[in-house]
Amino acid sequence: MKTIVVLSYFHRKIGPLVFYSYPRNILEKELSGKVANIMDQQFSEGFFTHSFENLKSMNYYFEIHSDWARGNKEMLMVSIILDQQIPLEIEEKISILCTEFSERLQSNEEIFTAFYINDINNFDEDDQENIVKNESLIEAWVNNLYWAIIEDTREKTEEEKIAILLNDKHIFKTLEKLSKGPIPLEWLREWYIEKFPEKDFNEIIDTLVDKQFIFINQIGLVEKYVLLLKEVNAERIPPDSVIEYIDDKPELIELLLPKVQEYYSEYEKKTKEQIKEDAFTLFQIMADSKKYNVLSELRNGLISKDKLPKLVSKKSLDSLMENIDFLKKYDVIEELNYNGETYIVLKTNLQITTAFPEWMRKLLPKESEPVVANKYSTKLKEGQEFNEEEIVLPIEENKSNLKNTRKKNSKKKKITQK
Repeated sequence: MKTIVVLSYFHRKIGPLVFYSYPRNILEKELSGKVANIMDQQFSEGFFTHSFENLKSMNYYFEIHSDWARGNKEMLMVSIILDQQIPLEIEEKISILCTEFSERLQSNEEIFTAFYINDINNFDEDDQENIVKNESLIEAWVNNLYWAIIEDTREKTEEEKIAILLNDKHIFKTLEKLSKGPIPLEWLREWYIEKFPEKDFNEIIDTLVDKQFIFINQIGLVEKYVLLLKEVNAERIPPDSVIEYIDDKPELIELLLPKVQEYYSEYEKKTKEQIKEDAFTLFQIMADSKKYNVLSELRNGLISKDKLPKLVSKKSLDSLMENIDFLKKYDVIEELNYNGETYIVLKTNLQITTAFPEWMRKLLPKESEPVVANKYSTKLKEGQEFNEEEIVLPIEENKSNLKNTRKKNSKKKKITQK
């Protein structure tokens, strides 16, 4: 089950009820009742946990001022439902996020009106307008809390894990060095210490061996060679989400498509060295969880920039805008004005690919084509064996989704990794 954020309140006639949950339509009716009833166990503001069956809930009970409630206060509880145990430090982060959420509601003098949405017909026109407006605001804040919690609790994707590794310049340059062919271990050590004297060479080698990026092959009793097993690259591809705008917002695609085409036309003119520098920037973007979250959201569709101040706190907004400006600077996103609103859309999508390193490709027969395969045992050539049991082969997959936007000679091989 996915993580769910639930906001409950105490209805003056019915008792505890779930007001809103996100993601929507996931919270089952039976579970909804159990979560709301947890409120009866708490009488003072604070954070507490509760377990039922295989689920765990982290809850924060608090009160806000209300002109309409008995005693002039609304009793509320925000709950985070998980189906996994989490470390204590993550639990502490969630507690802080819940506290900030409660403070946001407490600072809005009219937010209490939202909890009367089910009785809206009993109020005059002005009050009804406030009720609807504040209900939407609370829902947006719950959504924002959900994404903040996901950022702290979700497991990193495979592309994030690779990007975090390649985000370090010394690792990026070491793999680049090894892409040209096997190197004696001592030669590589000398080169590395000269380039990165502050870094621990043995630690980096152990990491790359553990991640199956390199293999140490011993020839005879003494001589050792370092072999690169897979070449990793970060590349730009036209965004799939652009296709969705064609039917939903045809005027928007007319604005975006020329910008995408213009970018890729210029991208074709980059030198090999410029493309390498750009790849390192892409690794930095995907290694940064906040930038990656923006990228993930935009992969699913556009974002209204004008509505962002209503969706997140001032602190979160400043950080978000900083990351948006960074992505815009490096041509990952584009801002477009459409129907009187400013939208943020993907200009280029990012993906990580792996393939045979250059030195291996030179050993392949010229007439051979890349083979679709999973991991398998292989030999380099007669008399020179890998002791490694498995090696990754590339899988060809044409990812071009927009005509005339990708480099004509670019047919990268996208890898599905185990």
